[in-house]
Amino acid sequence: MIKFFRQIRQRLLTENKFSKYLLYAIGEIILVVIGILIALSLNNWKEDLADKGEETRILGGLKQEFEVNLAEVRRNIKLNTSTRESTIALIRLIQTDQPFANQRYLDSLLNEVYMFGSFDAQTGLVNEVISSGKLSIIKNIELRSRLTGVSGLLDNLEEDYIIRNDYYYNHIIPFLSKYISIVNQDKFMDFSGWSETYESIKLDDSPLKQKYMEIDLLQFENLFAIHKVNNDFVNLDEYDLKEFFTQTLEIINNNLDLKE
Repeated sequence: MIKFFRQIRQRLLTENKFSKYLLYAIGEIILVVIGILIALSLNNWKEDLADKGEETRILGGLKQEFEVNLAEVRRNIKLNTSTRESTIALIRLIQTDQPFANQRYLDSLLNEVYMFGSFDAQTGLVNEVISSGKLSIIKNIELRSRLTGVSGLLDNLEEDYIIRNDYYYNHIIPFLSKYISIVNQDKFMDFSGWSETYESIKLDDSPLKQKYMEIDLLQFENLFAIHKVNNDFVNLDEYDLKEFFTQTLEIINNNLDLKE
């Protein structure tokens, strides 16, 4: 009987040790899991802080880039609006009974219709954000969409720039060169829209006789009617870009304000 009780006691002691070891092992596992979770949380927290800092840096850079582009597109709208208005004035002059009566006025208009503008948008940071895969760092969904869509707007504008330029140099310049002295337009050239310091040397009027009477007025009118249409498309694209840049800057500034 005594031996039986000793066996039961020994079994209880063994089971008690096993329970302690089991509890110890479970405790160790829990501590390890907690440690892993804490490490992951700290790592995520650090990454989140890094992403927020990088997003702020990107937004600040985008703000500068879009401000430059907005100022540039506004400058070009001014230039191309002047070109459009001068082209309309020239067409109306051609339609009068005596389109060549005032040679000085004609030369001034022919110069102004040529002084159209174009610009290369700054997209360095936009391209970097997209190509580097950092677009996801930007939390605002609409801003991400706008950054991926700006290239399409710029491509449309560039295409219309090329159409307008090619048409002017391939059709209008050869036509004018046959009948009108282009040298006489030089005195009206104004480069202030491009540079505040550059001063060009003005050429004297040509001593050669103009061939006004040989000009086909219908062809003259049509050439500049098409030039107006080409410039209208450029104006349209630039007005769309101005609105796009303005709205995008508002989104960028609002997101920067939220981070302060």
